[in-house]
Amino acid sequence: MIAGGWNFVIAAYAVTFGGLAILALVVAIRARQWANRARSLDAKQGAPKS
Repeated sequence: MIAGGWNFVIAAYAVTFGGLAILALVVAIRARQWANRARSLDAKQGAPKS
């Protein structure tokens, strides 16, 4: 198995999950911005509200 390399494995998992968490945060923030932009464009065009 892994002899004495657990520190590397733990660090690799930490970096991976940290990167994924940042990516998820960026996607959530961008989705909110896109939704707000879509609402404002719909309001400008007089689209019916759902």
